[in-house]
Amino acid sequence: MATGVKYDSLWKEAHRSFNRGTLRVDHAPVDGDARWGLSLVLLPPAHVADAVSAAAAGIGGLYAGAHHIYNAADLHLTVTSLEPYRDKVAQTTIEHYVDAVERARDLLDVNVRLVGLGGSPSGVFVQGFDNETLLPIRRQMRQAAADLHDGVAPPMAFVRDTAHISISVHREAVPEPWAAEYVQRHRRTGFGDIMEATVALARYRATEHSMSVEVLHTVR
Repeated sequence: MATGVKYDSLWKEAHRSFNRGTLRVDHAPVDGDARWGLSLVLLPPAHVADAVSAAAAGIGGLYAGAHHIYNAADLHLTVTSLEPYRDKVAQTTIEHYVDAVERARDLLDVNVRLVGLGGSPSGVFVQGFDNETLLPIRRQMRQAAADLHDGVAPPMAFVRDTAHISISVHREAVPEPWAAEYVQRHRRTGFGDIMEATVALARYRATEHSMSVEVLHTVR
């Protein structure tokens, strides 16, 4: 379960990285990378997306470096990653996870409260607090990943302990004190609640300057 203690610890480390310019740089993925693979995500309702987009625009205007700022259409909360990145995802893999999430509909009654900006050396996010409502579906989908791989889930299909919505991903390691100050000012800002989100199986596609979200299947 995501907690304030967890997020505070992440931001304490990140704050130093922002000020020193020791940011963790993200690169366009290649086949087999642990990041940007097939995932189960929540797509935020319009009022949440609007509030989060405003924060993304705010910090985007303060960054000194060239970083990826999420568009409103690509905002999402990752329930769990399922597979490594693949330029082409096998249809049988997609069908396996579609079936798994359809059979897990009774586990999709989630409730996430979004409060405060936070971050890691990799980027900035809106903090989510799910009160363990994401835990059942995360465990179920990890099992689905294991079922597809001879009983052993890929490393990225771990049960996460945060519930955040990313708004930026770092693309170069330069000092970002103004961005850090913006995050600090909004550590307790409210961004709304996610109670009836669309649950989606999604993949990511690299574009010239960012990563876009391609929805493959939605549940509600």
